[in-house]
Amino acid sequence: MKENELKNEKSVDVLSFKQLESQKIVLPQDLFRSSFTWFCYEIYKSLAFPIWMLLWLPLSVWWKLSNNCIYPLIVSLLVLFLGPIFVLVICGLSRKRSLSKQLIQFCKEVTENTPSSDPHDWEVVAANLNSYLYENKAWNTRYFFFNAMGCQEAFRTTLLEPFSLKKDEAAKVKSFKDSVPYIEEALGVYFREVEKQWKLFNTEKSWSPVGLEDVQLPKDIHRSKLTWFLKRIFTIYSLPLWLAFLNCICVSQHFCLAFRILCPGLFFLMMVWLFQNMRTTALLVKMEHKMQFLLTIINEQESGANGWDEIARKMNRYLFEKKAWKNEEFFFEGIDCEWFFSHFFYRLLSAKKSMWLLPLNVELWPYIKEAQLSRNEESLMKK
Repeated sequence: MKENELKNEKSVDVLSFKQLESQKIVLPQDLFRSSFTWFCYEIYKSLAFPIWMLLWLPLSVWWKLSNNCIYPLIVSLLVLFLGPIFVLVICGLSRKRSLSKQLIQFCKEVTENTPSSDPHDWEVVAANLNSYLYENKAWNTRYFFFNAMGCQEAFRTTLLEPFSLKKDEAAKVKSFKDSVPYIEEALGVYFREVEKQWKLFNTEKSWSPVGLEDVQLPKDIHRSKLTWFLKRIFTIYSLPLWLAFLNCICVSQHFCLAFRILCPGLFFLMMVWLFQNMRTTALLVKMEHKMQFLLTIINEQESGANGWDEIARKMNRYLFEKKAWKNEEFFFEGIDCEWFFSHFFYRLLSAKKSMWLLPLNVELWPYIKEAQLSRNEESLMKK
């Protein structure tokens, strides 16, 4: 009995120690007022910033010795406005280079701490790497990653996507050299954790719709897709875009007829494109929303267009309840929902390189294939 009590006390001590240890995790987001102040601090501590400042010394001498102030003025304006761009580019390249030299350590942290797709799981990894990079003089501050999401995003863009897109072993070795076995181990750990998360989500965390009979699709409310679209873009958030659009119309009045038609037309098409991609911030940012979308597709019994209408109706309610969207009009209809799945999920399976501002969702590829297969099977069964 006493031995059991001692074991229980020890286990409690270990648990309490782990809890205290997790509470001690301090990231730059806990120290700085915002990501902007952290970013300014990182810029200030970079090598590019003092170089930019030193450029003003010869310019000051030139101003004093020159009889003609026009050329010094032009160069000063160039340094003033192009200098910050130069500093940002150099800092970005430095961060990328520093991290690329520590891939093995990055993989070891992932393997040891077994993070899943939940950003909170990456806090320990981010804190450990911040300390490691500073102590090993790979970075000149203790604040390489601002928060856990920054660390997770670095894992996606540096390891997960580039490595997964390499189809053969020779290409992997050529790009990642001695890091290949460590990356394979880290990705294996990460994929297993995502699989656990998927199974848990499928059994316990999955959202079940209530009162769907009251939910109407926007196609049943609005006269056309155009009126639905215009209603959504006429908001306070899109006011700067509309002001720019009106300015484009006013400026084009001074040119020929073709330009007056072409310029506003292209600008409006750009606004449509921005609107279509704006929805990705609601559905594609959080992993739980993406998993729910795929689960809704897989579990939908109705086939064909009616099936996609049901999926759209369920997701409209889900995103509204989760406060990811301001109303129940995320998808206009089933066709819109099917296009969204095809464009932002299924087509990524054939991607050959990383996409700008759009994750490839490599960890969800098996479930995306399952979702597509379930829709195809439903269509075949109906035929």
